[in-house]
Amino acid sequence: MERTKVQEVILGASLMEPSAYNVIRNVLKPNDFEGWHRYVFEAMLAIDKRGESADLLTVNAELTKLDKLKLCGNAYAIASLTTKVASGGNIETHAKLLRQYSTVSKAQRLASYIVSQTENQNTDTYKLIEGIKDRLVDMEGNVLSREPRLLVDVMEAELEERKTRTGNISGTPTGLNDWDKIIGGLYNGVHIVAARPAMGKTAFLVTCAINASNNNVPVCIWSGEMTADKVYLRVESNISGVPTERLRLNRVQSYEQEEVNFAQEWTRSAQIEVDDTPNLNLADLRIKALNWKHKYGKFILMLDYLGLMEDNGDEYKGVTYNSKRLHQLSNELEIPILLLHQLSRNVETRPDKVPQLSDLRASGQIEQDANTVTFLYRPEYYKLDTDPIDGNIVEEGKSWAIIKKNREGMTGAVSLRFEGIRSRFVNFM
Repeated sequence: MERTKVQEVILGASLMEPSAYNVIRNVLKPNDFEGWHRYVFEAMLAIDKRGESADLLTVNAELTKLDKLKLCGNAYAIASLTTKVASGGNIETHAKLLRQYSTVSKAQRLASYIVSQTENQNTDTYKLIEGIKDRLVDMEGNVLSREPRLLVDVMEAELEERKTRTGNISGTPTGLNDWDKIIGGLYNGVHIVAARPAMGKTAFLVTCAINASNNNVPVCIWSGEMTADKVYLRVESNISGVPTERLRLNRVQSYEQEEVNFAQEWTRSAQIEVDDTPNLNLADLRIKALNWKHKYGKFILMLDYLGLMEDNGDEYKGVTYNSKRLHQLSNELEIPILLLHQLSRNVETRPDKVPQLSDLRASGQIEQDANTVTFLYRPEYYKLDTDPIDGNIVEEGKSWAIIKKNREGMTGAVSLRFEGIRSRFVNFM
């Protein structure tokens, strides 16, 4: 059966039988269809998203609203689809056949792309590889697309969302109250948390992950610096209060066992996933994130850390590219991304060691892409007598979250307490 005929059969069956549509919506993507048949399928998806039933009347109305009915021919052309099939009994078989046609077509386009790009000896290898990866993602059908939205519809959705918000928090609370008040919690966008080594970046991520999970928001972590078992060890220590070293060596005291049991039970019910694939590239991360989006809907992506992602041998170019693509990924999936990043050694050249935006690697691009940029700073670590932030005597455990960029609000510095042996930050009292 030729591709056009398969498309007609699938759409005709779906317009006749809702059960048929329920099968294909989980199998096919708009880019699996060619020509005007794609517009019909996109209209059906839009109708379904509103919780309505897709039939001849609603599809024609949707195509008219989108000014695409003429591109499909007319209402008669849409109605004629239902004459192409007797029933939707073989809809799954037809859907798989269309996916096969679609994949072959995309593979042919990929081959043509590779040939055209390699004919030029001056082709940028980095861009070529990323272009191939993007097209491989497209072949999997994992491309999310959004139709233009009327501003009034955006307004109504925003007003409904506001009803769920309290105080200054528009996103998911991290439990670090003063930081949440300034940045507004983890809302959709890229949130950079950067620091020099030993400032507690991973402990900060673990703290945010635990509190997000406590607010019933799934968390998906890519850990390029430590394996999943080490991440768990820090979660267990954070919740139980037992130092990681004693947990690792199984030297838990009897009076601590109840707290350890609680941490383990908490983990069993927590929606936290850890991926410890080394040197992850953006194309692979995007596929993982798309799968998480399908699985959870709303979730927070946490990455530890930017400098450990694949850069194809050019750190500056790699960090710049990855930062830009993560910004795009956040917008595409409508998710918050908490991104850890290591600051340059320039920090160590200053007497007070206080980070500045210029200390970010590839600072221009990162600063531009991020919704918020926060630096972690521990004057205690540098054995300073006077705290450069507030001018007071340096206190044991006192650290700072210095918000240097906040696209949605003010900047400033908030004090936190760092408990390194327990892999956690807590509110400073």
